[in-house]
Amino acid sequence: MIIDKIQKFNLKNKIIVNLVGFTLILFSLIYSVVIPSARDIRAMSKDIEEQRIDLEEKYLKGQSLRQLRENLKQIQPKLDLFDKIFINKNRELEFITTLENEANKAQVSQRINLSAPRAAENQEFQKNNLQLYAQGGFIRQLTYLLNLESLSYYVNVKLLELTLGESVGAAKINFKPPQTSPNQTNNINLSIDADTYWK
Repeated sequence: MIIDKIQKFNLKNKIIVNLVGFTLILFSLIYSVVIPSARDIRAMSKDIEEQRIDLEEKYLKGQSLRQLRENLKQIQPKLDLFDKIFINKNRELEFITTLENEANKAQVSQRINLSAPRAAENQEFQKNNLQLYAQGGFIRQLTYLLNLESLSYYVNVKLLELTLGESVGAAKINFKPPQTSPNQTNNINLSIDADTYWK
């Protein structure tokens, strides 16, 4: 029935009806297929971009983690050495004995004053004041200083004073100095004021 009516149209009307029909079909295809597909493509593009950014961030984190792991392997031996420079809080006697042994090796008399530890805020270590007074010949004092320097402990010397005579600064050392040979120099008094670090 509709086809019969269309066949009765003249050529001009048939062209118009065909164009309108084709346009309606085209718009319905655009509305039902192209627009949703374009929307899906945009959403997928956005998701892909987000995933790309996320993967780049994870890659960079992985790279920095790998670099951190390599750096840690390189500094691990140094960390062990760093732990050795701190004096163990429970081994004060060992530290004092070490100082006495170094004085005996150098053949100098010494007195040790080790103050109570001061805890520093937000730090894992404590700082103690150490005062060493020693008497002996000049060469022996230098040997004693070299021996102290070769210890594995970290000692931050704030004051080092060498004087001639029997007294060291304001304090007197109440002990006999070691016997000196005739070709040895006069007695030298050594005073060291330093900080030690305890963990």
